[in-house]
Formats: sequence, structure tokens, C-alpha cells
Amino acid sequence: MEGNANLYQKVLSLIIGHHSLEISDSARVELCSDTELQDVFNDLVALIQNKAQTYKPENTTQTQSAEHPTDESRGSFPDSARQDILQSESVSPQNPPEIVVCSEVEPVVDASPEATEPAGVTPDADTILPATIATSSEVDVAPEEGGDQNWQLAPFLPLDITKTVPPAMPEKADMKPGDIPAARANTSAKITRALPPFAKINIANARVGTPFHSEIDISLDYGETARIQNVVFAKEIGVFFDPENSVLKGIPSESGDIEMTVTWSLSHGQTYSDKVIFIVNPDPRSLWKIIEPPAADKYFKANIDHKTLYETEARIAAASRRGRSHEHVGSFRDDDFSISHCPDTGWSIMLVADGAGSAKNSRQGSRIVTETVGQYLTHYFGGDRGRELSELVNRWEPADQQNIGTAFRHQFHQASAMAINNIKNESIAAEETVKSYSTTLLVAVTYRSGEDLFAAAFWMGDGAIAAYGPTGKVRVLGTPDSGEYAGQTRFLDAEAVQDPDFSKRVSIGKWKDISHLILMTDGVSDPFFETDNGLQKAEKWDALVNELSPALNTPDKTSEQLAEWLNFFIPGNHDDRTIVVYW
Repeated sequence: MEGNANLYQKVLSLIIGHHSLEISDSARVELCSDTELQDVFNDLVALIQNKAQTYKPENTTQTQSAEHPTDESRGSFPDSARQDILQSESVSPQNPPEIVVCSEVEPVVDASPEATEPAGVTPDADTILPATIATSSEVDVAPEEGGDQNWQLAPFLPLDITKTVPPAMPEKADMKPGDIPAARANTSAKITRALPPFAKINIANARVGTPFHSEIDISLDYGETARIQNVVFAKEIGVFFDPENSVLKGIPSESGDIEMTVTWSLSHGQTYSDKVIFIVNPDPRSLWKIIEPPAADKYFKANIDHKTLYETEARIAAASRRGRSHEHVGSFRDDDFSISHCPDTGWSIMLVADGAGSAKNSRQGSRIVTETVGQYLTHYFGGDRGRELSELVNRWEPADQQNIGTAFRHQFHQASAMAINNIKNESIAAEETVKSYSTTLLVAVTYRSGEDLFAAAFWMGDGAIAAYGPTGKVRVLGTPDSGEYAGQTRFLDAEAVQDPDFSKRVSIGKWKDISHLILMTDGVSDPFFETDNGLQKAEKWDALVNELSPALNTPDKTSEQLAEWLNFFIPGNHDDRTIVVYW
């Protein structure tokens, strides 16, 4: 109904004003046209109408009977009670009764000069005076026969009954309870002006230092098609709007929530502007702290180490770098390496070791192991025994292969035993536990025989050793010791040396077309190969060698370039990294 609709708009305006609600014109229009709220309001009006019907006044006869008892009803009271009632109902001219009309209290005017106040009678504070009086004339009631002759009527003052009736409001004949006259309708609540369309603008997030190229997705609430005219950033961040292709592009120079103003238009040419937040995420690398370890530590180790050997028969480059997880907390690099070449015999020795992160002296353990084993093997293969073994490799008969295997198993065992003994001596001198020096060890000893490459490997712990080449082919020289859970492995200790299966950790081979012999700790193998099965996939080795090639093709700074390459960023892989390459 139009009346209810107008009343609803008026009540809505009162509610908004009373509660000081701050809403836009468009929101007010939506509230005015909200059918759900209008239905609730109509139900409320109907409920009030129904309630009003139940409160209609009773007929005049019943009212008179209730408010002015007849003589017969009065006669049922004793004389003493009757006197009390009269006294309690007495009215003083100075304190006339009140008539309640339309929620307002109006004192009754004393219109009868003949009315007098009975002496000694004052109105009781608890007395409730009648709200309506049925007649304006006095009621003449004779006393009962045999009753008290002094009994007299209470002096009710004459009233004008018309005062109790509020003036009637001019309404149409067909109006119903709850309807609002059309003349009083609040037409000011109607808003007819057109509101701008609502635009939903979506833009992809960017990252600092990463090239960004993205379209701006805009959709309107009425389904119309909008065209982006311009985009203006609150400050210069290296990203700009390409109006020809309607895209944002560039390389963000800083991170944060950047405010920008998007100007767009409709087909009829009307333009609008909206402010949008452009999110630029920080470079994950910038979130890592670089804290230097204590320089006065008794087992101080440099954060980066590298070395290159260029010989006639061989080229070897090694590099080791502290991982971001260590940089972030200011701890030392736990990895270590050793490389050497015996020019008299042609043997090359390469080692990498990864100190256990949970062992506080593991950085010294990896250094002791690589130095001890490296020096022992270099001395062994640089002498006469090295020459004898090179002759066996050149012949490579079955008997020779068996003798070579036996010799390497024995030498690797001897070198490991010496390393463990040196760790034990260091732990005694430092009054530390042997386990606090825990470390892995990977060793490769190689000799080039004509176009063939021979290699013997010893593998204790995680990481990887492989002979690569030609492209698409790889020979993994052992099996990593991966535990049941991530980060678990086996370390070089007395128990490992005494293990009857120690010889299974040694492998030998001779192949043609080998271009690279590579050793690495798990800081390199985990991000590139992920799993033990990944080590067997030649395409992953192809990708690794391709990444290493630029560094290996820089003769003057090969190891420096290799150390810089080890700073690659792969999320979730931030351990120390060590790699040795023979090519």
C-alpha cells in the first residue's frame, strides 16, 4: 500500500537520524526499496492494528456501572465502610482530579461555585482518581431507609465531557487503522537521481624485482562493459599502464599496498574513477637476515670457501657456501670440502662433508674428516702405490678390476678409521662428546685413462656423487643414506667403520664419454633432485650441468663463479651448499 510505503520511508528516516547512521545516498535508496524490510514493517503495522482492536473501550452503561455504583450496590457495605469510602473519594477544590486524555494530563477546572470542600477531608496519596466521568451533572442519591441520615454525596465536580475527546483528524472515508493520509506523505524520501554503476576491479599481485604483466579485470553490477582509460599510482614504483593493450606492466621496485586510481568509462562516454589497492609482495630473499657468526669462536669457519685446480690432465673446481637458514640465526657453515691432484701419477682426490646441524661442533667434524681423508689418500695415490693402481686401470682386466676394488675398499676404510680417531682425540682435548662432531663424508678418486675415465667412490650419508656424460646419461656412484624422516641420514663414526657392510659403500667404474664428475652435499642435491629416485633421472642432471656451464667456462674465476651460483634461491631449501666438479 502506498500509505504504508510512505510511513515506512518516514520511519526509516527517523531511525537513521536518531542513531546518527552514516550511509550513502545509494545505500539509503537500497534500504527504501528493500522489500524484505518493507514486509517486516507491514507485518508490524498489521500487528499493531490487531492489538488496537483488543483494547476498544466498553459501552457507556458498563462504564457508569463500574465507576458509579448504584444505591443497591452501596447498600451492601456497612455504614462505617461507607463513610471511609466517601472520605477517600472526597475531592478538594485545591486539588482537583485529573483527566487523562491522549497521554496528556489536564487538571479539571472547578466550574461549580456551589461545590464546597468537606471539612477535614484531604485526598489520600494512594487514591486513584477516575480517568473518565460519564456525566457532567451531579448524581442525587437518597439515603437508604434506616440508614445514617448524616450520609451525604461526595462532591464530584461537574466536568465538560467534550474535553476528554481529542479533535478528530481529517481522514478519507476509506481510510483504515494504520493508514497515513496522502496529504501527510513524506515525498522527500524519494530519490530519483541516477546512481553511478558499481565497479568491481581485480588486479593480480606483483612481486618486487619480478617482471609484472597483467590485465585489469573490471565488472559492473548492471552487466555493462567498461573500458579502462587510465591508471595513476600514488607514487612511482616501476609499474605503468599501457593504454594500447590495457595492461599493467613493469618491474616493481618496492613492496606494500600501493594505492592507485583507475579511470574507466562506459559506452556512452561517461567516465568514473575508483581507488584500488595494488599489492606488491616483497622479494622472499629480502626477508632473510644475514647475521655474522662470532669471530672469536674456537672453531671459526668462513661463510664462503672455494678453490680451483687447473692441471694438464684435470680441471677441478670446488665451492662451499653458508645456507640462509644459518645466516638468519648467525650460525656457522657446517659443510666442508677438499680437492687435490697428484701430477706424478695422474690421480685426483675430491671430498665433500656435511656436518650434522644438530651437533654443535659438526663444522669442525667436517673439517677434520675432509682434511684427514684427503691428506691420507693424496699421499697414498701420489706415490708408488698410485702408479701400480694406474697400470691396473689401464689394463682393466677382470682380475685387475678385482684387485682395484679390494685396494680401494681397504684404503677408504683406513682413511675413515683415521678420521674417526682424529675426531675422538679432538673431543677429548675439547672436553666435548664425539657425537657433537658428527658429519657425513663423500669421496671420489679419479684417473683418466686415454678417452676413458675411472672413478672410485665412497658414500657415507646423504648428498650425491655421479659420473655424467654424454648428455642424457648419468651413473650414480652409490646410494644416499636417507632416514625414515626428512633430514635424517647416517654419519661417519666408529660403528659405521665396523659395519660388515662397509665395503658396499665403495663403488668403482670405468666409462667413455664422461664429461663431468660431480660431488655435492644435500644442500644442492635436495633442491635439484628432491628424492633418491630423482637422482636417477638424467634430465635433472642435464638441467644441473646446463646451469653450471657458465661458471665452468670462466677459467680465471671458476670457483668464485661457482660460489656465487650456490646462492640460488629455491623456496624451502636453505641449507649449507657444497659442490665439487671435475671436468
